[in-house]
Amino acid sequence: MDYEIVGSNMQYLRVKLKKGEKFYGDSGNFISKTSGTVMAPKLAGGIVSALERKWTGATAMLTEFNAKDSDAYVSLSGVYPGKIYAVDLEEGEEFVAEHYAFLAADESVKFTMQAVSLGAAFFGGEGLLFQKFIGPGTVAIHVVGDIIEYQLDGTKNMEIDPGHLAGFSGGVKYSVKFVDNIRTAMFGGVGLFLATMSGNGKVITHSVSRHKLTYAIYNDGFAQAKNKK
Repeated sequence: MDYEIVGSNMQYLRVKLKKGEKFYGDSGNFISKTSGTVMAPKLAGGIVSALERKWTGATAMLTEFNAKDSDAYVSLSGVYPGKIYAVDLEEGEEFVAEHYAFLAADESVKFTMQAVSLGAAFFGGEGLLFQKFIGPGTVAIHVVGDIIEYQLDGTKNMEIDPGHLAGFSGGVKYSVKFVDNIRTAMFGGVGLFLATMSGNGKVITHSVSRHKLTYAIYNDGFAQAKNKK
């Protein structure tokens, strides 16, 4: 996928296609395209994966972009201020992302869903499913705020607020643990559980929690509407 990441704090992805080239993206993140590009709905991973995505709150259908003319362009972006992180996957290499993060991927990339344990699902704050991508090809995800990247070497684990987790390499394992003590849980304001990342590979996090930002915007809007009455 021939792409360019444009912007600073509110980045968007600009993909250049040659005649006959295809890629697919999240249908809710489309900005624009040249007239020689055809859009069509796509069931990446099949009907089961589409239903799983819909269940998690993500879009059920994806959109395939097909260049009928040479030098076709498509632009996509996330719905929150943030940055775009692109991952180049080798044959069989895996990358796992939160179910709201996916932006676009090469046609050659296989898209599936990855379940997590019930404990991680109900206490980790990331839902029952992640999105899993299998190479070869490029995958682009949207990260709210700035990108914070960690490289695990298998010697130390990383503990992360689950709402800040954007994605991780296939060699990294995800689990949840209770915070250090009950006082931290009750009065520390960090939540009850942390995501524990272990193994070898990259971990990508948001500098801003998608869930906390949504909650803050909603509460602010509600308070302003109430004050106007």
